[in-house]
Amino acid sequence: MKKLDLRAWVIPILLLLVWSIVTQQQWIDRALLPLPQQVWQVFVESWQSKELFENIGYSLARNTAGFIAGGMIGALFGLFLGLNTWADRFFSPTLNAIKHVAVFAWIPLMIMWFGNAETSKIIFIALVVFYPVFFNTYDGVKNVSEKNKEVAKIFQLSAWSTFFKVTLPSAAPSIFAGLNIALVFSWVATIGAEYFFIVAPGVVNPILDGQNLFQMEVVLYGMAIIALVGLVFAKIAQYFENYNLRWRQGTHK
Repeated sequence: MKKLDLRAWVIPILLLLVWSIVTQQQWIDRALLPLPQQVWQVFVESWQSKELFENIGYSLARNTAGFIAGGMIGALFGLFLGLNTWADRFFSPTLNAIKHVAVFAWIPLMIMWFGNAETSKIIFIALVVFYPVFFNTYDGVKNVSEKNKEVAKIFQLSAWSTFFKVTLPSAAPSIFAGLNIALVFSWVATIGAEYFFIVAPGVVNPILDGQNLFQMEVVLYGMAIIALVGLVFAKIAQYFENYNLRWRQGTHK
């Protein structure tokens, strides 16, 4: 069983201690930096009113829909271009050019094409997810070693057998790395979507409410929830990659 590394808690505890001292001594106006107890009180109230769970639930629903859509399209398109030389030459130059356009630059077009509500949010998240999944899948397929391909030819494997027994296992580390990155990016995209598109229930709501009412304790509470959920996403992504690639551990012993 892996031991808990207490060193990871040193900086958060020190920051909390400094924050508490600074606000207790009123070295900074409490209107700008509230007491930690005030932020905790906002958390307790949000928990009791179920608002916390509602906001997280809506955000996770958007995130899941965007991740599944972007991940599936990215993986399928990456496999298609990686395996098809003609399609690769036809589509790759355009995709390599488009990837340099910042995703936030697509927001005005999304609003005009799909409206300013849920559809645009999900499409925005899917777009952010698409790129890392597509390019990692594409690179994984393209970088299958010639030795593995020759083995498939020696055993006279069919195209389908070669794909499932040689290409896909060889490309799996790169594909899962792309999904890992995409899972983390999808949460950042969810926050961006909730901030830039029309207001609806979600984890960004407390930040917007606190900003409008100049209640910094509500803003900090919202930031803390976003950070905690993001941390959970990062841990899930790492576990997901390690679990799905556990078969590789035996090959390196």
